[in-house]
Amino acid sequence: MKQLLSIFLALFLVLTVGIAQQKEQWTPLFDGKTLNGWKTLGGTAQFHVENGEIVGKTTTTPGERINTFLCTEKEYGNFILEFEFKSDEGMNSGVQFRSYFSDGYVRGYQYEIDPARVAHAPDAFKPANRDAQGNIVEGEPRNWTAGIYEERRRLWIYDLTDNPAARAAFKPDEWNKGRIEAYKDGIRTYINGVLAANLVDFELPNGFIGLQAHWLPEYAPLEVRFRNVNIQDFGLNDPNAAEISDKFIGEWKDEKSGVIAQSYKDNGAYRLQVRKEGYLNVMPTAILDGNVDKNNITYGNSDGWDAKFERNDLLITGPDNFSFKGKRANRRPPTLGAVPPTNAIVLFDGKDLSQWCAVAFKEWFDCGFEANEKAELTPAGSIRVIPDNGSLVSKQQFGDIKHLHLEFRLLGEPTNGGIYMMSRWEFNIKDSWCQLRGAPNGAFGNVEDVPVADYNRALPPMAWQTMDIEMKAPILDAAGNVIENARLTMYLNGELMYNDVEVSKTKGAGGGKMPVRAIGPIYLQEHGTSYEFRNIWIVEK
Repeated sequence: MKQLLSIFLALFLVLTVGIAQQKEQWTPLFDGKTLNGWKTLGGTAQFHVENGEIVGKTTTTPGERINTFLCTEKEYGNFILEFEFKSDEGMNSGVQFRSYFSDGYVRGYQYEIDPARVAHAPDAFKPANRDAQGNIVEGEPRNWTAGIYEERRRLWIYDLTDNPAARAAFKPDEWNKGRIEAYKDGIRTYINGVLAANLVDFELPNGFIGLQAHWLPEYAPLEVRFRNVNIQDFGLNDPNAAEISDKFIGEWKDEKSGVIAQSYKDNGAYRLQVRKEGYLNVMPTAILDGNVDKNNITYGNSDGWDAKFERNDLLITGPDNFSFKGKRANRRPPTLGAVPPTNAIVLFDGKDLSQWCAVAFKEWFDCGFEANEKAELTPAGSIRVIPDNGSLVSKQQFGDIKHLHLEFRLLGEPTNGGIYMMSRWEFNIKDSWCQLRGAPNGAFGNVEDVPVADYNRALPPMAWQTMDIEMKAPILDAAGNVIENARLTMYLNGELMYNDVEVSKTKGAGGGKMPVRAIGPIYLQEHGTSYEFRNIWIVEK
C-alpha cells in the first residue's frame, strides 16, 4: 500500500469555484499606520505599528503560558487572506482564522509560523519529515510553516510531514508571503505561492483573524512582523451548517503503556472509556461518568476510577495503582490523500460525478438516474450521500482489483452505510468509535461465516477515514456456476482488518441475493443517513 500523503492532490479543486467567480476586491485589514479594527486577546505580549508593519514582541510573565493575539473585531467565514510576515528565530507565531475567545484563550484554526531551525525529533504524534519518495529525511528542521494547527483545540490537524516542496518554500530571516483560502468546509494554505495544506474540515464556520505572539518560558527580545494584510471577504457561513466539535470528546493515549482513553457522549451524558488493550475489540477496562463544571470536566465511578485534565494532559488513576498520563491522539490514516497511480482508474477526483449513476430503491446494478440527481457534490470536492434519496454505483464494472482506495467520513449522527464490492459483499460504514463491543466500522455487514473483527480501528465523527481493498473476483464456469469464490483483503485507516478472506454466502436483502457475476460495480450505499466519500480510484489486476 502506498503510504505517502500527497499535498498536491487535485481532489479539492472545486474549493475555489465559488471564490473564482467573485470579482477580486481586496480590502486592507491593516492601514499601515494604526491598529484600528484590531484588539488584543489572551496574554500580555505587546503589538505596535512601526514603519508600516505590525510588530509583535514577546513577553514572559512568571507562571503565564498564554499566547497573545492581535485579533480583528470583525468575523469572517469565506475569504481569501494574503499577508507577508517575518519572524525572528525562536519566535513561534501564526495567523488565526475562524477563531473565537473562550475561558481566557484564543481557540481556532491557525496558519503556523515556525521559523525554528532545530532538527525535528520524531515521536508518535509528530512524525519525521519525508521526501518526495516517502523516505525519512534525517536532521531536517521541522519547517511546518503554513501547516494548520488548531490552537487550544485539536492541536496539529495538518502538518507538512509529507510536503517537501512547502517545507522548502519558507525563507528564514526574510519576508514570506502567506495565503489562506477558506470556502465552506474547504481550507487551503500557501507559503510563497506553494500549496501547503489542503484540508476539508467544517468544525468552525466563522470567526476572527488573529496575529500571534507566542509565550516563551524565558524572556528573549524576539519579534514577529506582518505587513500587507489584505482580504477578499465572501461572507459568513450559516453557523448551523457546521459540525461544531465538542472539546470534551476525543481520544488520548499513554505512550508508555499503550493504554487509550476515549471521551464520548452516551444519551447526552459524558462517558470516558479506559482501554488497557488498546483498540482490541473487547469490553473496556473501565467506564467513568463525566461531571461538567462550567468549562471543565472530571470523570469518576464507584469502583475507584478518577480522571481530570491538566493543561493538555489527561490524568487517570484507578485501582491497583493504575496511572495514566496521555495526550490527545489525532490519528491520521497513512494513505489519507493517496495520489492515484498513473495506471489507476479514477472514479472520483472531486470535480464531478460522471463515473457514477444512481439506482432505484432495491436496485443494485442497473442505473436509473444521474448521480447528481441523488447525491450532492460538495463545495470541497466530496460526495455527500443524501438520506432516503438513493445509492450510487460505478458505471464501470470490475473483476480482480489490485487496489481500491476510497476515503469517507461520518458527520456526527448515527450512521449506517457501506461500500459493496461488485454490489454484493459489504464493508460496513458505521459510527463504531467508542462502542463497547460488536461489529466495528469496516466489518463485513452481510457476509456469513466470517468472525467479528478483532480490532475496532474506527475514528471519531468528522475525521476522514480510509479503506484500501484488494479483491480476487469469483471464477465461474460456462454455465455460470461458481467454481472459485471471491477473496477480499481490506485495510481500515491503514490497519489490516481482513486478509485474503474467502467470501461466498450473504445474509439480508440486497445484491447478494442476485446470481453471482464475474464482474460488478462498486456500490456506495445510502441507508437513511448522510455521510461523505472522496478520492476514489482503482488499480485493476
